[in-house]
Amino acid sequence: MIAAQLNDTRLGAPVFESISQDPKFSFYWHCHDFPAPIARWNYHPEYELHLIRYSQGHYFVGDYIGRFEPGNLVLVGPNIPHAWFSDPDDARPVIQGRDVVLQFKGEWLEHMMVLCPELNCLSTLIEDSAQGVEFKGDEAQRCAELLVLMGEQDNAGRLLTMLSILRRLSQCDYHTLASHGYGLNAQGASSEQVDAVLRYVHDHFHEELRMSTLAAQNGMTPSTFSRFFKHATGDTFVAFLRRIRIGHACRLLLEGRQSIADICFQVGYNNLSNFNRHFREQKGMTPRQYQQQTADLAEGFRGSEFVRD
Repeated sequence: MIAAQLNDTRLGAPVFESISQDPKFSFYWHCHDFPAPIARWNYHPEYELHLIRYSQGHYFVGDYIGRFEPGNLVLVGPNIPHAWFSDPDDARPVIQGRDVVLQFKGEWLEHMMVLCPELNCLSTLIEDSAQGVEFKGDEAQRCAELLVLMGEQDNAGRLLTMLSILRRLSQCDYHTLASHGYGLNAQGASSEQVDAVLRYVHDHFHEELRMSTLAAQNGMTPSTFSRFFKHATGDTFVAFLRRIRIGHACRLLLEGRQSIADICFQVGYNNLSNFNRHFREQKGMTPRQYQQQTADLAEGFRGSEFVRD
């Protein structure tokens, strides 16, 4: 069941993924199975184009929660936490070759756009990828086919195909996923100090966190830490912490195992009215409305027919 799958995955804090890209290549293309060590709730400074070939389940991009099926094609910008978790399948405990992934550094693409002004057509797509984008339609399907085809090509062929894919994607129908301004999307978020701060916030968001305490732990004054955090995440400390808490509350509401009051206190709030107000500000509905909406959605998926490729 959906709730059981989400409970088993226990997303928790996103893991910083260090991508060991060979300096002889401009990008990193690979396939992997599910479950796999790298198939987890993670973030990294590279852009990532992610294709699901097999299975269905839930995926998470920042504070967005959605369903995926074969053909799900998503571009995730730098330092946006993301994960894809397939529904349990006793007949196939390991889904071989489920994911096809293309990762590349923003600096490389920026240099390419300077050298080749023709690539400026990618600017809007790259900007929107800061929220994560999902592609739809026939052109997206063709891009997915090209992404798989890259595995059979030589190095030069892969480069040409990659540029073709990015151009095609810039002309696709797509929609953004995470809330505008979702954290972990600013330059420098891969540095050791920023990484340590973000990990600490993710690990302790359910506790009483004070910016002055984190500032002291990092040898900064509160005002210096405030500027540091704003530069690292694109958000204030209070707003970022609120997003983390509400995002985690959404996952608990989706599981449907606890009362709204219990979830309120579990994610770090000590006041139910504040929790309800902040939830409505971010999601446009109350926690109860969100819980009912996701329950109806889950019931719809359980009753729908799924044809696996």
